[in-house]
Amino acid sequence: MKYLNQILFEMRKQPLMTWLSIIGTSIAIFLIMCDFMINNIASVNVTPETRRDRILYGTGMYVRAGESSSFSSYLSLHTAQQIYGDLDGIECVSYSTESADPVDISVKGAAPSTLRRRGVDGNFWKIYDFEFLQGSPFSTEEAQAGVKNVVLSESTAISLFGKGEDVLGRELTIDHRPYRVSGVVSDVSPILKETAADLYVSTTAIGADTAVWHDHLGELKAILLMKPGIDQEHITRQVRSRYASLNSRLAKDDMEVIYLGQPYNSVEKSSDFGTNTAPDLESPRRMRIISYVILMLIPAINLSSMTRSRLRRRVSEIGLRRAFGCTRLRIISDLIIENLILSLFGAAIGLVLSVAFVLLFSNYFFNFNGFFLESFSQTQVRPTFDMLFNWTNFAAVCIACFILNLLSAGIPAMKAASVNPAEALSGDNIHK
Repeated sequence: MKYLNQILFEMRKQPLMTWLSIIGTSIAIFLIMCDFMINNIASVNVTPETRRDRILYGTGMYVRAGESSSFSSYLSLHTAQQIYGDLDGIECVSYSTESADPVDISVKGAAPSTLRRRGVDGNFWKIYDFEFLQGSPFSTEEAQAGVKNVVLSESTAISLFGKGEDVLGRELTIDHRPYRVSGVVSDVSPILKETAADLYVSTTAIGADTAVWHDHLGELKAILLMKPGIDQEHITRQVRSRYASLNSRLAKDDMEVIYLGQPYNSVEKSSDFGTNTAPDLESPRRMRIISYVILMLIPAINLSSMTRSRLRRRVSEIGLRRAFGCTRLRIISDLIIENLILSLFGAAIGLVLSVAFVLLFSNYFFNFNGFFLESFSQTQVRPTFDMLFNWTNFAAVCIACFILNLLSAGIPAMKAASVNPAEALSGDNIHK
């Protein structure tokens, strides 16, 4: 309580300096948290990707043939099963298409439209937690049998059949082939690129499971759900060994598959890379660390000057406390705690502003399902509050605030506590 009383007194006595300190902290936290939240969206657990911390991806394969020929793409089903099937520590594996591709959709009595289709198998629904509003997903047996069932997103079902309609069993045509609706799921934000789509069909129905070129390449990726307690390195060692086994068989044909560190976790998967390169997280991470340091140091220098100015007016108070036996360490800790409370107040303002800013201007920071927007409506999509504010972000704010407070208040507090009590009480040191 005494710290709050002191802060309120300072706000009345030195309102300009106090509020400038709060605003400086707010701006620093605002800039840091905007960048942190945008990058953290790739790893936060959010519906339906609630197990991101346990999901790995085998995305593609880079094949070198001879000295001058090479090619890369996603995986054929056979090769994907060779590399990623029956791994120790894996709870479930799905072989699905990489992206949601645009297809022509038509319903009897309505104008045709173009929507995004994702090819999935039965295990896809076990790895991700979709909320089914009607019906259920198609089973693994149905997918393997090539039954042409389709799961629609809620907005797609409304646009095709009308709001409040029971669409189970209804028929629609996808790329001139008839499908039957087996379920409806809640809409998934296009920001979640691994699960977002307007409709979901089996890979068997669209022929993705039989697509093969250059013997090993195709249209699929492997999605691996690790068992609880299993670390990524345990899976990586097994996959690396299987690449080595495959290369020993390919050596007689003068071919080689290049191991690029698969499988990737959600953060690695979200980075921009192709099937013939590995994700590079170190360079962006270094740049972020440098930017965070700059964003800390610049306001810390300015805040340190303002803190020093505020403390000059309290020299007599500090001298009096020293004269009555208060230790330097106690004075330093009190001054730092007071400044920390001010910093936390500024950090709270900065955090609220950063969440609001990213929510309102998210279309400047995210691409949706690839390099280009497919519809104007996607530019209106916003990340949810759950994507932006979580305990990780809250901890980051506290850490950033604590560091900023030490940088800005530590030296001024030590200088203030080192004042000679006699000089402080006489007022000779107030302007030094």
